[in-house]
Amino acid sequence: MTSYYDQRGVGLIEVMVAILLLSIAVLGFSALQMRAINATDESLVRTKSLTLVRNLSEIMRAYPNAYVTGSATSFTTASPTATGAVSTVQAVMSSSATSTVTVDAKTIDITTSANGCLSTGTKQETVDSIVKTVPAQHCNMSQLAARDTLMAKKIAKDEDISMTVVTCPGTTTQAIQTQMCVIAAWNDTKAILSDSDANACATSNGVYKTDSHCLISEAY
Repeated sequence: MTSYYDQRGVGLIEVMVAILLLSIAVLGFSALQMRAINATDESLVRTKSLTLVRNLSEIMRAYPNAYVTGSATSFTTASPTATGAVSTVQAVMSSSATSTVTVDAKTIDITTSANGCLSTGTKQETVDSIVKTVPAQHCNMSQLAARDTLMAKKIAKDEDISMTVVTCPGTTTQAIQTQMCVIAAWNDTKAILSDSDANACATSNGVYKTDSHCLISEAY
């Protein structure tokens, strides 16, 4: 009988220890699940960013001679060698324009088909003293480049991804087809190359910063 009384409460202690071990295991599993979810989200955003970067790179390749001068939301076509001239894609991506931009006094608005450079019909226009049939909404190369860039910019904004186009570090400036870097960033990372900004995607030399959420792709 003495032995029986000595064992009182031992079963309860065993249960409590088991619950403690189970709790630790569950907490560890929960932490692992959270890391897996974060990794999945990061992978999804990275895939979307890569698609946007590729699309923007293709736009740059499609309009290699599209250069403009200006700022904000108003630009004018210029030759690649003109003072202050930059790629139309770079100019629009870096500007404050979101859905509307003016190029060569023509308003490009991607929210309406009336000013989107997309035509469903034709019109007669005199070109070099010759009457020609041209699209109803006739846009020059810089205007078309601006429209396509605005479309890419809007998609990026809808996905909460910031994008910019800069000259790649160490690149020698050329007249056309300069080596450019397309930067896509998300979360709290900024789509810039900077040594002083802690939230920048990479340093001025193009070296990714620790814990940055971004990707950089070269385009020509």
